[in-house]
Amino acid sequence: MDLNSFFAQIEKKNMTESTTAYSYKIKNLKPLTFDAVRGLAKNFMDDLPTELVDDLYNEINRGVDCLTTESQMLAYLYYFGKMHQAKLNVAFKNLPKIFFNQPEIRIIDYGCGQGIGTMCYSDFLETNGYAQEVKSVTLIEPSKISLQRAALHTSHFFPETDITTINKRFDELTTDDLSCGEKIPTLHILSNVLDLMEFYLEDLAELIHGNLTGYDLFVCVGPYFNYTEKDDRMEDFLSFLGGNEIYSRCFERYELNPDKTWTAKILCFSLGELEEENLSTKVTVEDIMNGVIDEYGVIYSKDGKRLLKSNDETGILSISKGIFNGIFKGNQDLKSYVVKKGTKAICDDAFFWHRSLEEISIPDSVTTIGRNPFEGCFLYLESKSKRFIVQKGLLIDLIEKRLISYVGNANKISIPSSVTNIGDGAFRNYEYLKEISIPDSVTSIGDCAFMGCESLKEISIPNSVTSIGFGAFEDCKSLKEISIPDSVTSIGFGAFLGCESLEEISIPNSVTSIGDEAFVGCESLEEISIPNSVTSIGDEAFVDCKSLKEISIPDSVTSIGDRAFYFCESLKEISIPDSVTTIGKNPFRNCSLNLKSKSKRFIVQEGLLIDCLEKRLISYVGNANKVVIPSSITSIENEAFSNCKSLKEISIPNSVTSIENEAFWGCNSLKEISIPNSVTSIGEDAFTDCKSLQRIIIPENGVEKSKELIPEYLWDKLYYLKKAIE
Repeated sequence: MDLNSFFAQIEKKNMTESTTAYSYKIKNLKPLTFDAVRGLAKNFMDDLPTELVDDLYNEINRGVDCLTTESQMLAYLYYFGKMHQAKLNVAFKNLPKIFFNQPEIRIIDYGCGQGIGTMCYSDFLETNGYAQEVKSVTLIEPSKISLQRAALHTSHFFPETDITTINKRFDELTTDDLSCGEKIPTLHILSNVLDLMEFYLEDLAELIHGNLTGYDLFVCVGPYFNYTEKDDRMEDFLSFLGGNEIYSRCFERYELNPDKTWTAKILCFSLGELEEENLSTKVTVEDIMNGVIDEYGVIYSKDGKRLLKSNDETGILSISKGIFNGIFKGNQDLKSYVVKKGTKAICDDAFFWHRSLEEISIPDSVTTIGRNPFEGCFLYLESKSKRFIVQKGLLIDLIEKRLISYVGNANKISIPSSVTNIGDGAFRNYEYLKEISIPDSVTSIGDCAFMGCESLKEISIPNSVTSIGFGAFEDCKSLKEISIPDSVTSIGFGAFLGCESLEEISIPNSVTSIGDEAFVGCESLEEISIPNSVTSIGDEAFVDCKSLKEISIPDSVTSIGDRAFYFCESLKEISIPDSVTTIGKNPFRNCSLNLKSKSKRFIVQEGLLIDCLEKRLISYVGNANKVVIPSSITSIENEAFSNCKSLKEISIPNSVTSIENEAFWGCNSLKEISIPNSVTSIGEDAFTDCKSLQRIIIPENGVEKSKELIPEYLWDKLYYLKKAIE
């Protein structure tokens, strides 16, 4: 392979958006679904003035044109995302069930945009309990910025998957772009692209046909125009490839969604054949060598369908993690299951979300049960074990005094006084729970214990509780108030993330730390009192607390994390105490407030938060049109002016040597900026989405240096002495 080919391959693998504000949001988005991703776009659009919303809609030309900016991508998701999703879901539901039983597949997403097709397929697998492994995803898209975002989305929806990015139009594709050495089934997604007239269908079909390796399934969706030329392109594509039609339908207005005027044309077809699996009971040495060993020493086949070898030394047999997404993958008709005698362990999530399962029996041989193996199940659970009992739908470990799982369907639950530990994920995603009584015997609430209990409105935590795990009440969307007892010393990571109805919370003097993302999205919380015992406020602790008007940081606090108060748009005033020794990346991003400081190290000057010791500009919290950075500053920190929409002019002194990542990201009104000769580094996305930026003034002798620092797409904006640089 020559060097050009080598670097081309490297670029294919690495074209992924990173270190942007959006990438951080995706990284921390829970639950990760396409609807949640589109929710970010909705939040963006909701914050825009009406005239800008209209401008963006016109910019994207009904979603036909290539997207070239951050704003256009978010607008596209907002306006057209749900329509894409609706069409794709109909298509996926009409694919042959045998396809979802395939242990491994690959995906090719043509004209992928931001990866909507791939995200929706991930949601479909999750919703229907399919544990199919997607070995690789090839993303093809002519817009580089959209392709980078598609790779970002895909890397989080399929974190273990090999991703290839191809930044080309269809008529630029070559055989190498679509080649795949593995002979595994392939899902081809063509969402809203076949109706485009800019390429020859026959050429694309010929290229694809030359790379078919086995069984190929094509999902083609698009608008229905009710006239011949564009509507015929799907059938022409099928004809050119010589496929076998599986499903075809045109949807008129209001058919796809009774509330929408959406039209749709859907065509699914296949090439090649799939055979039902015939699982051999014979175990070879090669099987053992290629198998997967679980924590109990039991060996399974990689696809989780075959138990190959038990642990001879301990005699342990186990029901492996995600058994119904593994050994019984896709068998949604199974209504009862008897765990065989001799089984010693039932592992984490073993029967995860198997809604059709009505009855299960646990034998006396079981000595270990992991994290909530019956999450999402409503069933009659029987236990013949003396260690594990079932009491009113509650599965309890008598030795550890741990509440493992709840499998009933009541909306009011009382936990018995024999329980001391509410286990990890014990009530996770139990949407019917409205009230729960926790006895004084309970000392710990596990990780994600009540995560996703959307109907839970209030809960009383007894004084006996000393620890609350991470994400314990995450996405309890109806929870309005909660009182934390004096026995608790820390509020963990994401403890109340997404509790959008939370209006009141009492934090006792025993708490010493507020963890990362502890109150993210608590948009109804208007005020909170932080006790003098707290010494640290974690990264993004109060992100999107949009109603938060008052908060007092006590003298005990020594550190404030990255973006701690990001998007606290109602917060009018805050004071930094003298005790603070560490402040992370722009803790007040997207806030316009009266920021005060009692610290000698961290001072506030004309809305600029400055670290006098390290000479760095941390954040700007004002709304002035013109800002002058003092000559003491050597570094403009990450996100310092991010989303300062009022900023039109800025003066950067010769003392500044570095402009960090996203320093001016989203400064929509900034028209001109001068970069002094002293600057030696400019971080990624420093000027991304500065859509009014017309000139970047540089020293006359600094052209080559500036081109090394500034991305190529901004070179046409480089000027010196008011003369354009060619």
